[in-house]
Amino acid sequence: MVALSKAFNAMRYDVGLLTAREAKSLAGDDVPRWPWQKTAEEEPFTIRELEDGHRVGFLRYPSLPEDADGPSAPLVAKLSREIKAYRNQVDLLIGLCDWGWVAESDYLKSKLAQVPDMLFGSGSGAGITGRVQADGRTLWVRPYDKGRNLAQVNVLQWPKKENSFAWEEAKNYTSTSIGMNDAIVDNPEIAALFQ
Repeated sequence: MVALSKAFNAMRYDVGLLTAREAKSLAGDDVPRWPWQKTAEEEPFTIRELEDGHRVGFLRYPSLPEDADGPSAPLVAKLSREIKAYRNQVDLLIGLCDWGWVAESDYLKSKLAQVPDMLFGSGSGAGITGRVQADGRTLWVRPYDKGRNLAQVNVLQWPKKENSFAWEEAKNYTSTSIGMNDAIVDNPEIAALFQ
């Protein structure tokens, strides 16, 4: 766990969602926690300003209880209020979620008035390089299992605040899956952590 934690930090992430299960696993004194690793309870919302002045907001979704199939109505209502409140502070609002494919899909299909511009999901289920959901208002991205790929999303046009904006591939975004295969050269610093 120490080597894994150090390896993740060496990737120089700006923002990350630490799930409830991960936070519990990293709770030991010998495993380092990094400033970008936050649970939804520790830091629900983070803003990063880009060099061009645009602001990207990251809303961390709370992990679901282990016996839950999906989010409760009060949790969905809370998230909707937060999305509405934070949307005016940023140019792009990204939700970070670990609910799994089924719960995330059901959430995005539930005809909500407030959804994030993008939802970066995780947890059990299939990977998605980029799927437009929620009447075009949310771009949903999920990793493939076992770290076999990275999803790269390029924003070609910033979302407009009015309801007429919809994601459309090649018009206002592109997404690509980058395979983690033999073509990727090992980083000696990372490899050394696991010797």
